Amino acid sequence: MKKRAEIILKGRVQKAGYRDYIDEVAFDLNLRGWVKNLEDGTVKVVCEGENKAIDEFINKIRIKEYPIRVEDVDVEYLPSTGEFKDFTIIREEDIVFATYERMDAAGRYIREINRNLGGKLDKMLGKQDSLQNTVGDGFKETKDEIHLLRDDFRQVFMTEVNELRGEIKELRQAIMRIESRMVKDEA
Repeated sequence: MKKRAEIILKGRVQKAGYRDYIDEVAFDLNLRGWVKNLEDGTVKVVCEGENKAIDEFINKIRIKEYPIRVEDVDVEYLPSTGEFKDFTIIREEDIVFATYERMDAAGRYIREINRNLGGKLDKMLGKQDSLQNTVGDGFKETKDEIHLLRDDFRQVFMTEVNELRGEIKELRQAIMRIESRMVKDEA
């Protein structure tokens, strides 16, 4: 069953991107109607739709999330007229004022993006730190292994060099004995 709700929202509800938020919620719930700022600082919503959708809508727009703080909601239920084709935001006719309103909405979207990206960036940076630590540990292990291999190579090399020195010394002594015999044999 369909019904109509005329809603007055009080609190910090203007110059905060609130009407855009209301428009998003109405869109998601397939409601028809409009939202506009009133001169007394309140926001008025007229919407039509299924009873359950309107009840959910009223619960969802009752928010206290910076920079919006809804302090009071007055609702009057009426029979649905079917006069609306979609949900619209009625903006001010003063272009300067309307521009500032759009800037407030942009600020809300930027805050929302930052909030959503902030958590994802934190996760990504955590993974990057973990990867960096893993890679760093891998490099440290590789460096340690290279040092061990270098030390092993140095030890083996020095042993081989010392053995060769000994063999060279023995060869020199053998050559000197041979030369010494040759000199005796010539005489």
